[in-house]
Amino acid sequence: MSTFSKRTFDAALLARCTGAAVLNLPVLTMALLRPATSPRLREEVMLAVTSVNDCRYCSWAHTGLALQQGIDLDALRQLLDREHIADADRPEVVAILFAQHFAATGRRPDAAARAALEWSFPQPQRREIMAYIHAIYFANLSGNSADAWLARLRGEPVADGHPFAEAFAAVLAAPILAGIRLASRRVRPELMQRET
Repeated sequence: MSTFSKRTFDAALLARCTGAAVLNLPVLTMALLRPATSPRLREEVMLAVTSVNDCRYCSWAHTGLALQQGIDLDALRQLLDREHIADADRPEVVAILFAQHFAATGRRPDAAARAALEWSFPQPQRREIMAYIHAIYFANLSGNSADAWLARLRGEPVADGHPFAEAFAAVLAAPILAGIRLASRRVRPELMQRET
């Protein structure tokens, strides 16, 4: 039997991520109204974080949005295979690799990564990028926490699970996750018809 092993919330991480998401909400709201960065970079950053946390809901939703922005997903995957932010040749690459590093380090990017982001972007753009990162990190772990409960209901063990924090996050995220799930079911038959 397989074990569910995606990163989920524990109580402390849920509190920190909720706090960060709430603190960044004004920046995120303004970014949706008058963005300082491109929608393309927003989706690349979202997918960079999601590539680490592996939330199926966020992956589906942001892959679709990325395709609408004309993002080459194969090129993005190759970029995410790079080892070091210091090797980045463009500010956009720095932001994408920083987002991935932020997620991979469990929200603890090193000083060199922070410096690379600071050097590459003025403060309004950095704040917006960080708001996107905090929002998608929260969304990823909310989706994974909901899936941890679904795994339990199927009788699967959950590695390093935290049932109460996961349940709380799952309940908070349930309306959004249900909407994404329903949307994905409606789109799949359309895609199947296009392929035939």
